Amino acid sequence: MSIDKQEKKEYELHSLQNILGTSLDKISFLSKLNSDDLISLKNLILETIQNGQKDIFITIAKVSRFMPNFLNAKVSHDILGPQITANLSYYLSAKEAIAIASHFTTSFFADVVEHLVPEKISEMISITPFEQMRKVVNELILRKNFFIIGSLIDYTPLSSVEKIAKGIPDPGHLILITYNCQDKLRVLKLFQNFGEQRVREVIQAGLENDYYMQLKSIYEHADSSLLEFSRTSLAAEETKLLKFNEMVNS
Repeated sequence: MSIDKQEKKEYELHSLQNILGTSLDKISFLSKLNSDDLISLKNLILETIQNGQKDIFITIAKVSRFMPNFLNAKVSHDILGPQITANLSYYLSAKEAIAIASHFTTSFFADVVEHLVPEKISEMISITPFEQMRKVVNELILRKNFFIIGSLIDYTPLSSVEKIAKGIPDPGHLILITYNCQDKLRVLKLFQNFGEQRVREVIQAGLENDYYMQLKSIYEHADSSLLEFSRTSLAAEETKLLKFNEMVNS
């Protein structure tokens, strides 16, 4: 199986884990399926969940349009809960959903995001204000939910991604977030903007800690320009440069 197909399969397994609110161990039997089959299964589950309650969600969405956003947010938090609120968002416009979410606490917004399927709310993610996205990303880092962060980053404008990334102090977290992005090449385009010192810190974190395989997977998507830039950032540290070259050439 190619790298891209394997990564796609892992992504879809994590996505199903997230939708079902379970652990990967409990759905390990699904690993026999290929990525296309997993996507079909995911969509079937989503359709069943949403269509089974479709009339209710449509009604709630209509009612919400006559209520002030702060009150919709309170109802979501106190009555509906994060899972129902997440499903309701599919029946609102992106602007309506974000207007309500602007009144959520960061913790509750993160709860809701953990129940969403990012590719189905790509417009909502793309127009989420930077500060709101930054806060929810930091909350999800505390929860170590790097899969969801990576999924969000795939649909977040690159200008915001760059600002969010520069505000993350732990280079290991940057590795885990980038690893969980489907479009790694898109994110890698920003790496050189971080400067040699930051790139060196990220590489060192991957070479020295528990992120070796994730870093290797990321750099399998790197172009020649980034590879050269990375080698330059490690030029003064011969041992690490050697180890880096071994990683990208293996």
